[in-house]
Amino acid sequence: MKTTQSHNRIQNIFPAALAEVDSFVDQFLGNATARGAAWRAPAAIWEGKDQLHVEVDAPGVKLEDVDITFDKGRLSLTLERKTPEHEGTLWHNERGYGKVTRTLALPDTVDPDTIEATLSEGVLRVSIGKRPELQPKRIEVKSA
Repeated sequence: MKTTQSHNRIQNIFPAALAEVDSFVDQFLGNATARGAAWRAPAAIWEGKDQLHVEVDAPGVKLEDVDITFDKGRLSLTLERKTPEHEGTLWHNERGYGKVTRTLALPDTVDPDTIEATLSEGVLRVSIGKRPELQPKRIEVKSA
């Protein structure tokens, strides 16, 4: 009797653990899950003197399949790479397709009114200006 209860507990633990792993993978890979992953959209983010920059790899994504929103300090980038139609029988495919969303929490120093985005050569580039009033101000020291 005790063995059956332990066995049932173990069976119940695995689905919960796998759901947690899938959730982590979703966040880490930008909503692509380990099972049936659409595709990854790796990002690079860096801060310059006057702007914050985001670049996301988006090979095969068309301009009309990009959606960018900014809400409550979060920049969301949704990209869709559509499955191409092939004539004949597809023998092998390692390429992923579908929608990927990357959501980035941005610092308060950015000005959402300055967001600009371009898609060129398979790379989505987003630049966001910093608010001048929130930038560190250099104070000139004068002699008395």
